[in-house]
Amino acid sequence: MRAFLGLSRSSRGAPSGSSGPSSGSQDRAPLAAWISIDPRTGELSPYPEAAVRRLEQAYHSRRDRQVKLSGLGLGAVYETLIVDFGGPGELPIQRRVGGGKRDVRRFELAPGDPPQIRVHVVRDRGWRIADVVVPGVTQERIVSLDSTSGPALAPPPLPPPPPEFLSTYRKPTLEELEERAAAIAQDDRERLVGLWEWCRDAETQHPGSLGPEKWATYSADHNHEIETAFRNGELQADIVIGIRSYEVLFEGSTMHGKQVDKKHKKRRFVRRRAVPVREKEAALQSGEAAVATAVAQDPSLAEKECVICAESFADTYAMPVVRLRECGHIFHGACVQDLADRKKTCPFCRAEVNWRNVE
Repeated sequence: MRAFLGLSRSSRGAPSGSSGPSSGSQDRAPLAAWISIDPRTGELSPYPEAAVRRLEQAYHSRRDRQVKLSGLGLGAVYETLIVDFGGPGELPIQRRVGGGKRDVRRFELAPGDPPQIRVHVVRDRGWRIADVVVPGVTQERIVSLDSTSGPALAPPPLPPPPPEFLSTYRKPTLEELEERAAAIAQDDRERLVGLWEWCRDAETQHPGSLGPEKWATYSADHNHEIETAFRNGELQADIVIGIRSYEVLFEGSTMHGKQVDKKHKKRRFVRRRAVPVREKEAALQSGEAAVATAVAQDPSLAEKECVICAESFADTYAMPVVRLRECGHIFHGACVQDLADRKKTCPFCRAEVNWRNVE
């Protein structure tokens, strides 16, 4: 068998509790990989094979809640690491002696699968591994596990953390506010109106290089709130979407800014495009058309609202929704992201939920 970084033959199938394979089925046993995520940078790191063997032994024996990775000859980094499996309903985390922790997950590969893992991550007061996919909120990463044969090595030093997203932001000066007013006046003369869009790629540092598919429009009400503040020469617009409050910060004299959720420490670029009235109306109506399509498929959506934020789904067409298969209740994806990552029950009826299997 080829050597894989962070891969080991599992002594049984999926973690659902199936019995171990017989000696004649060893070649068909799945491969197990353990991966951690750096909460500061979002970097995903597979554990070396020696560490995986120890983790797998503890995972299947279910005797040890905490597994020390010292004494494996993997270098000084691993001498201070402990993987805590947690109690019932808890997710594993990695702790470092002296402080620091990060999310950890176990993945399985069927024999013959490519040596790579698809991992979904989310940034919410630090990077975490997400257990449910929410469009527009989680990101998919592909982790390659292929490695040359030989002893596993300690991971390379972590790269320096990226600069703070708002590190380049500065408030507009009086001169820039005057330039903004002049640009708005020119738009008015050309009968152009402001259409505000938010960037789907929350981590990009170069929004100018992104195509139109990476931008989404706000609702008509939010567009009006942002445009009114922009035209009035204000430094920001305060909006509420679902259970989240945002500050839309206007930058310099440009038609750009940043949408910031200070409570959850999230931010993304926004932009203003000066477009003809018809184009703006068409863009806003496209979101409403998506709601009409969803309602046609499920008429109950027309009268329902997210019980977490109490907002109607028809009025918040820009927000992705998820349906729980076990009980059928529907929520905004952003509203239940934290519950999904912590494997909580349905917030409405308290039913047990498989968050990996939402619609």
